[in-house]
Amino acid sequence: MIFVPAGHFLMGSEDGNYDEMPRREVYLDSFSIDEYPVTNKQYKEFVDETGHQAPALGLMWSRKYDWVDGTYPEGKGDCPVVIVSWQNAVAYCEWAGKRLPTEAEWEKAARGTQGNIWPWGDEWVKERSVCAGAVDTQPVGVLEAGKSPFGCYDMAGNVWEWTQDWYYDKYYQNAPQRNPKGPQSGKERVLKGGAWIHSAFSVRCSMRFRKPADHCDNYIGFRCARSEL
Repeated sequence: MIFVPAGHFLMGSEDGNYDEMPRREVYLDSFSIDEYPVTNKQYKEFVDETGHQAPALGLMWSRKYDWVDGTYPEGKGDCPVVIVSWQNAVAYCEWAGKRLPTEAEWEKAARGTQGNIWPWGDEWVKERSVCAGAVDTQPVGVLEAGKSPFGCYDMAGNVWEWTQDWYYDKYYQNAPQRNPKGPQSGKERVLKGGAWIHSAFSVRCSMRFRKPADHCDNYIGFRCARSEL
């Protein structure tokens, strides 16, 4: 895990979608976050130990990603696990003694304290992200030049990542400036980071996406976090 010290950072954007506005200074207590998204190999340890249902939907489009006989697709061990709902992600985090990051924690870990547009800075470099023409998920931790200021990998592209927060489009217009944890309720959960199927605009650190908590897809995964007080 990567330790992120307590302090302020710049969250949101004045140049993105309306639900990212306004750009603002937010204070977070210290926390730790996984260096990489959870991989298929890691998720298999959880499935084997707990008997949790393996990722599979049995649909035509999902066959390439569905696990068979409790095993992930061949050659995908080091790629982010996909076909996981928010509830699946929470179950894994609890098994691992961790939790999902808040949206604010995820964004700070991704962009650092200076408000980078992408983890590496403000200039788009396609080769630093698994997106914009990629044909599938890729092994985590490969793109050294794409890591965040704190040292986290794959925070722009590869897979969208679940966070703790409920989604509300106007939440951050009046959100607490200290340790915001999202609305108390909602219909969808926030995802961050963009995915292999999306464009440079969608893998910006401030970009917000949302899906129902029971949604599963071939471009959605997660990473874990932990409080460090």
